[in-house]
Amino acid sequence: MRIKKLTQLFIVGISLWLVLDLQKITVDNIYFLLYLPLLGLAYWLLKTPLLAGRYLNGYFCFTFAALLAVVTIWEVIDYRNRAVDKLLLVEVILAVIGLTILFEKMFQVLIQCSIVKNIIGRSKGISWLQSFSIISIGWLLYLLPFLPGNVAGDGNFQLLQFYGAIPMNNHQPILSTIFEGEVFNLGRCLGGDNFGLFLYVCIQMLICALIYSWCISRVSKLGVNRVIAVACSLFVGLAPYWSFASTTLHKDGMFLALFALYVTVLLLIGVELFIGHTNGIRKKWGGKIPGLIISGLLVCFWRNDGIYMVAPPLFCLIFVEKGRFWKRFLLSLAIVVSVYVGFIKVALPSMNIAPTERIETLSLPVQQTARYLKAYPNDVTNHEKHILATTFKNPEKLREIYVPNNADPVKFSLRKKFNLRKYAKVWLDMGLRHPGVYLSATFAGTNGYYVPWILAPDFTWCGAMADYAKPTFLHMHYVTSAKVRNRFIQIIGSAGTVPFINIFFSTSIAIWLCLLMALLMWTKYGFRFIVPIIPIFMNLLICIASPVNGLVRYSGCTVFATFMLIIYYLYILKFGKKKGEPND
Repeated sequence: MRIKKLTQLFIVGISLWLVLDLQKITVDNIYFLLYLPLLGLAYWLLKTPLLAGRYLNGYFCFTFAALLAVVTIWEVIDYRNRAVDKLLLVEVILAVIGLTILFEKMFQVLIQCSIVKNIIGRSKGISWLQSFSIISIGWLLYLLPFLPGNVAGDGNFQLLQFYGAIPMNNHQPILSTIFEGEVFNLGRCLGGDNFGLFLYVCIQMLICALIYSWCISRVSKLGVNRVIAVACSLFVGLAPYWSFASTTLHKDGMFLALFALYVTVLLLIGVELFIGHTNGIRKKWGGKIPGLIISGLLVCFWRNDGIYMVAPPLFCLIFVEKGRFWKRFLLSLAIVVSVYVGFIKVALPSMNIAPTERIETLSLPVQQTARYLKAYPNDVTNHEKHILATTFKNPEKLREIYVPNNADPVKFSLRKKFNLRKYAKVWLDMGLRHPGVYLSATFAGTNGYYVPWILAPDFTWCGAMADYAKPTFLHMHYVTSAKVRNRFIQIIGSAGTVPFINIFFSTSIAIWLCLLMALLMWTKYGFRFIVPIIPIFMNLLICIASPVNGLVRYSGCTVFATFMLIIYYLYILKFGKKKGEPND
């Protein structure tokens, strides 16, 4: 046994040395050094009697760890402009093996600590009013240096549409545009453009604070210590993830809150439906169905692809508990889908509002095509050249305008009209010839959502009055000093460089935690328990298909929802019945 431990330690040491050797250490990627104490701690903790066993099946855990090791090393070697050779291949294989061992041990530590040190007890959590007060005070601290409020680029674009400066379409969800415009216009009529912005920001802050505080309060009632609930409220009130987003005119601040609301209602239904009277929780899940429907529809109407996050968990609920409640959940799904489809297919055309452009769904394929043309410009048949010429405005330029992290340059070179079926056939044929190029293009354009960066994402993009699409007929301006605003942004931006604290901002780490929790609950308790986590996975798939890599406007909604899901996961560990155990 001792020889096995020493062998593993040797492999791990070689792996970590290769990780550091394969990359160029810079300010941006030095975060890899922070893994060393974490992983070393995980490795040695498993030697203690308390954590000596394996709770999660080793085959599942090692597979999961190997996947994380591969994406981590892939990102590491992406910093090196080095040709692939046999030596590099050997280095990568050794590094993956070592990281797989360490990640597997880290997963086992996290799982077993959550079992042994489960924080769910008999506490009553925090009241809604207490949480609301904490969050609101924090957000006011963000608003005061930026009075009357901030406007993101998309917010400017929506105001242009609302006032008729440009044609209305559903590129930005039309209901969010109407809501923002009507509130802004009311304030504008009462006191001018600045007051219009201030009124909208205040109303958005109120709505979002109510949602977040309700979520924290209700989930804390599952038995979370009040100190933890207060800490969560403080974090939401002070972290830029929610504070800047909620004090800025744009759709994303509202969407972050609405997504959190939907996931929270979903997990509360799961607790009551799957566990019931345990720990004093009464089965009143049926009364939450209207809230589930309403919150689901709001997610759909504040994000064009929201239907793909809302519908799958509703569909899965039809089959839980051996289909005993299929009528309720089928009706819920039917209401959400019919209202959304009716709005898109009937209401919008009747108002002469253009739907979302088709090119939005082609971000990933066109990036793969551009990277193929960059890597293999001479391996394209005449037929394929003809189809590409009818699909893109200037296919010869695709290799020049290709940007790995952003599909917009290539996406906007698509013609307004082209034969999608013929392009899909060419895309598939080219991919079959050189699948590695497509994989590289996919990783380069999506790794920000699943590579576990320690550096926090930049959320200060919405801490300004954006110049993009700024309406010239509106006269919004700050009443505060630019020096104060810049200093505030500088302080907030530095949060992304604080080791370990910024882990709580990371969407990719949140996604891996959700994957780990789902894997454990599925294997030990059954598929039904992972239904509340499905929206997180659907959001990840949508992000992978989105045009800009790692954009927190797309992925940021997962962070707060993950906080709520961690409490749900701990509750299931405490009171859930494992597979094969009889129900009370």
